[in-house]
Amino acid sequence: MAAERIVDNLDVFAENFEGIDLHGKKITKAEFEDCTFVSCDFSETFFYSCRFVECRFENCNLSLMKLTNTKMSDVDFVACKMIGIDWTMADWKSLLNADPLRFRECILNDSNFFGLSLEGMVMKECRAKEVDFCNGTFQKADFSGTDFKGALFANTHLEDANFTEAQNTVIDIRSNHLKGAIFSRYEALFLLETMGIVLVD
Repeated sequence: MAAERIVDNLDVFAENFEGIDLHGKKITKAEFEDCTFVSCDFSETFFYSCRFVECRFENCNLSLMKLTNTKMSDVDFVACKMIGIDWTMADWKSLLNADPLRFRECILNDSNFFGLSLEGMVMKECRAKEVDFCNGTFQKADFSGTDFKGALFANTHLEDANFTEAQNTVIDIRSNHLKGAIFSRYEALFLLETMGIVLVD
């Protein structure tokens, strides 16, 4: 399908899009279900009131993509560059039973998940540097193998979340909710350091 076929009010099912370049363009009220996007450039693309359900993005550039009033449910992102996305602009409230987003081997630096409730989200082996998770609910999330250098956690619900093999997880256990969360032994030391505890061999 050619790039010019991704237009306003498009409604497609089970289509494959490869090498599409929509850099900086605006798409309004398009709906994609069970679609796959491979090696596409959606950097700075403005998706307004769109819908992505059961879709998959592979090796795409989605940096600074805007998702105003856009719905996303059961979407996979694999090896995508996704720097600087404000996920709070998407439409989460009208999705009563939204299935979680899954990020694998993605670059999510400088993104914003402030205040979102995305239980069961997967963020595996990603780079999530300087990402804001404050006031969010990410219970049962899988954060294994991800680098959280500079990421912000405050009043964040992380019950039963998996941080196995995650790196640079500096989370204050006094101001976050961590019951049942799983950490590798070495990373757990960072949790104690936030309390000023000194550890010796």
